[in-house]
Amino acid sequence: MKSTIECHVHGEQEQTFVCCHLASTLSTGENVGFFWASEPRGDAWCSSCEDVRIAEGGISGDWNDCSEKFANIQLLCGACYDRVRAQNGL
Repeated sequence: MKSTIECHVHGEQEQTFVCCHLASTLSTGENVGFFWASEPRGDAWCSSCEDVRIAEGGISGDWNDCSEKFANIQLLCGACYDRVRAQNGL
């Protein structure tokens, strides 16, 4: 069973996780790119986080303390996640 959160806009929704840069696009409308771990609402991060993840993680591109600190993961409801995904190219 998926965990849920109470969104002040959308009510009770599935909880999702995105980088702080993606979360900020809810207010800025900026397109920062969109990478995700799995469907349908896997953990997601922007192009800048992808660059840091690859640079820090070497050939495997694994996340580490530095790339995770840069991403500063935020909690979003599923509907907000869908909006962020649509705003950023998917």
